[in-house]
Amino acid sequence: MAHERYLKDEYLKHQDELPADYESKMSSMLDEMFANMPWDEMVQAMVPSYQKHFTKGDIDNLVTFYSSPTGAKVLREMPALTAEAMQAMTPIMTKYVETMQTRLKIETDMMAQTKKPGDAKAPAARN
Repeated sequence: MAHERYLKDEYLKHQDELPADYESKMSSMLDEMFANMPWDEMVQAMVPSYQKHFTKGDIDNLVTFYSSPTGAKVLREMPALTAEAMQAMTPIMTKYVETMQTRLKIETDMMAQTKKPGDAKAPAARN
């Protein structure tokens, strides 16, 4: 699970400062926290969104699909698929965002350099 990876990362960052049983204690604590998560309340909070976007017939069709072997496979494979897809996309997205930031900086610098001294004041608004 994602929380186990986070826990491992935190342990590795601070392992010299933490007791030897840190991972087992924190893992137990996280398991308890997830077990006590207000799942029913969260589902009830989502119901209006589903009602807004799907009819009862749509939901019945989804239940039929997810009850099928292919639907069950989608449910089983989706977490790994999503994680792999995000891992594959992240470098591309990071590179693109860096390119966007560079372009914005260049454009901002160019606009700042071409600004005339009298341009500092905005025109007064007229009512």
